[in-house]
Amino acid sequence: MTYPIRIDRKVFVPMDDGVRIALTVYLPDAPGDGPFPTVVESVPYRKDDEFMASDYRTYTYLGQRGFAGVRIDIRGTGASTGIIQDEYVEGEQKDTLAVFDWLEAQEWCDGNLGMWGVSWGGFSALQTAMLRPPQLRTIAPVHATHDRFACDVHYTGGSAHAAEQLDWPGAMVASNALPPDPDIVGEGWREEWLRRLEGTPQWIFEWLRHQRRDHYWLHGSPASDYSSVDVPTLLIGGWLDGYVDGMLALAGHLTCETRTVIGPWGHYRPATGVPSPTLDHYDLLARWFGHHLRGDDNGVMDMPPLTVFVRDQPPYDAHRVSGKWRAEQSWPAHDTHHDVILADLDHETVSWSGPQWVGSHAPFWDRGGFSSADSSPDDGVSMSFTTGPLEEPLEILGTPTVSVRVSTDRPLGLVAARLMAVDPEGNGFIICRGSRNLMFPDDLSHPKTPTIAPFDVTFPLLATSAVIPAGWRIRLALAGADFPVVWPPPEVFTITVDPSRSSLTLPLISGREGERALDIPEAQTTPPAPIVWVRDDDSWKMTHEAGRHTLRRDRDAVADLPERNSLHYETSQWWTVAVDDEDPLLDLVTESRVSLSRPGWDVETRGRIRISAGPVFDTTVELVALENGAEFFSRTWHEDIPRDWV
Repeated sequence: MTYPIRIDRKVFVPMDDGVRIALTVYLPDAPGDGPFPTVVESVPYRKDDEFMASDYRTYTYLGQRGFAGVRIDIRGTGASTGIIQDEYVEGEQKDTLAVFDWLEAQEWCDGNLGMWGVSWGGFSALQTAMLRPPQLRTIAPVHATHDRFACDVHYTGGSAHAAEQLDWPGAMVASNALPPDPDIVGEGWREEWLRRLEGTPQWIFEWLRHQRRDHYWLHGSPASDYSSVDVPTLLIGGWLDGYVDGMLALAGHLTCETRTVIGPWGHYRPATGVPSPTLDHYDLLARWFGHHLRGDDNGVMDMPPLTVFVRDQPPYDAHRVSGKWRAEQSWPAHDTHHDVILADLDHETVSWSGPQWVGSHAPFWDRGGFSSADSSPDDGVSMSFTTGPLEEPLEILGTPTVSVRVSTDRPLGLVAARLMAVDPEGNGFIICRGSRNLMFPDDLSHPKTPTIAPFDVTFPLLATSAVIPAGWRIRLALAGADFPVVWPPPEVFTITVDPSRSSLTLPLISGREGERALDIPEAQTTPPAPIVWVRDDDSWKMTHEAGRHTLRRDRDAVADLPERNSLHYETSQWWTVAVDDEDPLLDLVTESRVSLSRPGWDVETRGRIRISAGPVFDTTVELVALENGAEFFSRTWHEDIPRDWV
């Protein structure tokens, strides 16, 4: 049976401190039926404009199949009152539990709750499950993490992210500053807007203050206690998403019942994932929640423990990759390891002292939507180690590991690694990458003061899937920089690798009986949404002028939402990351703008972040808010945050 849907965008749940948490409730319009199992999502992305289209697609699909859907605006965002203090704070999780208690009392809710979400929503589902609320029966996080320090957009390998400090954080400066919509909350919206503008902190300062895996990052990280998640869990990730390590770590360590799907995409919803092939996650969610919330016998638990998309040989197109879906019974899934001793390979050099732009042929941590590019310029200025032609194909599936004996000419540094597939013509294509700050030679929880004496460093690269054909070669390229993914150390240094004490370990698949291939259809169509996209552009460009390397990215979107009382939405953002060839001082700048308007109402916010770093992170955030074209609010924040070797 397929139900019609009714939507209530003006639901408010009071908290003990007087804050009102705003919900949109999607209900099957079925008088006499119900109560219904309920699927919940909690994120700071505004439910009534910015994310209305994606919410509508998800919850109308689920609602037609007999689920209530509840979309939460986290306090201090969208139509909710209060102040959002930071990511994933205890107060956010307390609010979610209060909403759960409220839902349990509603006549249309049968008390069986599930949570899902992409990125922040996936984090929220995991973090709520860790608290074990009695109403929560199951979760389905997409693109989330097990470890907020090791695998998130702030730090990687113990070093600060560079470009990632601008992309999403820059957009959130303007988004967090938008007001509640008077069409939803009524009178008092302007006063609430001013409270929000004056009270909301700029999160980036707190992220840069915590440069080690301390209590700040352990909070909300399932890796601190995997057993705390004890409800059935559906995990969905993508090989080109920066969070793939997190999803696979959860698949390997959670003690609850799990099913895991890893597709070819980047940080996208699987039904519209890039690169394709896609996956109809709407149907998968409906079957998962149907089984675990109301006992449907729909075969979803017949899924293998892991469903992975095996990528064929590079180069990988930005829009579509070839390969096949395959079942795996456990993670890690590889059958064997292949150890390559670097001293056994030809190499160009064993020392590196620049240039600082190395790594720029593949400039993103989240690699979705960008095609492979020949790595020759980077490889030529790296410590490169290349095998001879392969006698037979190799299938890599899992987490490659690099172990190196290094020394530096001063007590600081990092080592960055890029794993490449090299075709018979000599073109190299990136498979995966990773890096390690030398203050973390053993693991990311026990820093040590770096020394100039030789020492051993072992670190993982991002998990990957790739089939390397016979006749191709494998290359490991090492350097002391990975622009613009990793923030370099504050001083120029020389790093030397001893190949005789260094190796690359590849997780290999030796073959699968019958290949255990799976016939998974692509998503045919996505449910419609009441939105008209006027423009939605995304572009990036790398330039090298006068000894300076610069990456610039531009995004621009315009949409009309006729069902939201003729609401017009515009957003734009640009950011640049620049480094001099021989100077590790990065310069990061981003500007973002969001406007909402309808007849008689026009608001706009503009945010700017600038960061440069030598001995300190010199960080400035600027925010301007306008009403009807006139400045309503303006403020600048600035801090010099000492660097702790990062």
